[in-house]
Amino acid sequence: MARTPKTIEDRREQILDAAMRAFARKGFTRATNKDIAQEAGITPGLIYHYFENKEAVLKAMIEERSPARLVRALSQESRALPPETFLRLLTQQALQRVEGDDFVQILRVMLPEAIHNEAVSPLIANVLGEVVSSLSSYLAACMERGELRQADSMLVAQMFIGSVMAFVLRRHVLRDPLALQYSQQQIVDIVVTTMLNGLLPC
Repeated sequence: MARTPKTIEDRREQILDAAMRAFARKGFTRATNKDIAQEAGITPGLIYHYFENKEAVLKAMIEERSPARLVRALSQESRALPPETFLRLLTQQALQRVEGDDFVQILRVMLPEAIHNEAVSPLIANVLGEVVSSLSSYLAACMERGELRQADSMLVAQMFIGSVMAFVLRRHVLRDPLALQYSQQQIVDIVVTTMLNGLLPC
């Protein structure tokens, strides 16, 4: 049977799902392509039709199932929205994605690996850098138009993303009751309002 684009995409997703389970069970370093194949119900050799190696599987998992995908998909119309509307939209969608089961599972796999495996940290940093750069570009354009006061847009973007990430880590890794008591909407409101209070022109 010919491999159609849909078949290829479905198989890729199947492999990524299986890799996530294998990495969650054994950790990235100890999990093998054989483990991934076993989880997916396929032969190990079939993985190489879709991914060059295990690192490529991990890279695809991080890039395609993280907020980076959301940022890449932002339309020009949404990037033209006023700062408060844009930031609320972006933060709400990002929280929905990162607090979903898929991303929480990735997070729990990646954190220990990032600490103990030097090859993994750059993969995470690259995806994070893409999100920061995209938000920084948006903020810089708003500053240029006078919608926000002048500031280091890259630093502001990092502070904003860091605030959201801190909530996610506390809620889904530490299971901190202080962070869990708030809804996503409450987090969006306070993070966006606090940042804009420091950036709106006087």
